[in-house]
Amino acid sequence: MKHLPLFNQISKLSNSLKVFKKNFFGVPFLAFFNIMTLLILGGVSIYAKLNNKGRGVERLFSDPFNFWFPYEGIFTGVSEVLGCLPVAICAFTFGVLRQKDRGSRSAIFLFFSALLLGVFYLDDRFRMTLIMSRLGISKKIIYLCYGSAVFLYGVKFWRYIKTTHYLPLVAAFLLFAISRLEDLLETPHQALHAMLEDGTKLLGLVNLALYFWYVCHHEVWRHFQQSENR
Repeated sequence: MKHLPLFNQISKLSNSLKVFKKNFFGVPFLAFFNIMTLLILGGVSIYAKLNNKGRGVERLFSDPFNFWFPYEGIFTGVSEVLGCLPVAICAFTFGVLRQKDRGSRSAIFLFFSALLLGVFYLDDRFRMTLIMSRLGISKKIIYLCYGSAVFLYGVKFWRYIKTTHYLPLVAAFLLFAISRLEDLLETPHQALHAMLEDGTKLLGLVNLALYFWYVCHHEVWRHFQQSENR
């Protein structure tokens, strides 16, 4: 490299920058989210340095792991994975369908499904309900709002849902309702409480993930069939 003329080195550097720009800025939101993440991490690092909060930063990345009980929290981890799957699948399928017809009934259904399930996932993952309850907001009010959102979602899209194999979806929301009711009742028996609250939620997430996987697979397959027939 050092034996090449200077202008050849500059030309190669320019071509490398073009390739980088094409790949980095060619993917939607890639640059935005990378820059935002770097800004957040940089801001947290500066704050920790100025206020001697290095231990606090470490806690942001710490893993809840118990060496003596490696199975601890395993079902919670599985639930978190299953919880984000329907959101990702619905969002991706909506992105595929909107290229053909962004106003189609299935695309709108999947968009609001991703939105609703995304709110539920964020609430569960970041303990938003627990935080709000500690701030004085009753859990009953929070669950009433979520229940109203699910009811409106069902009323709005019932005609479309009826055209699908909707039993897993109905079962999932019923299981989630049982889980939330158990959280309010607080059964004294620990094992029974865990099964009724977290066990029903896990089973509901299994049904939810399978339902949206099937619906999205069917919609994408139909989309490509229509494209081939044109």
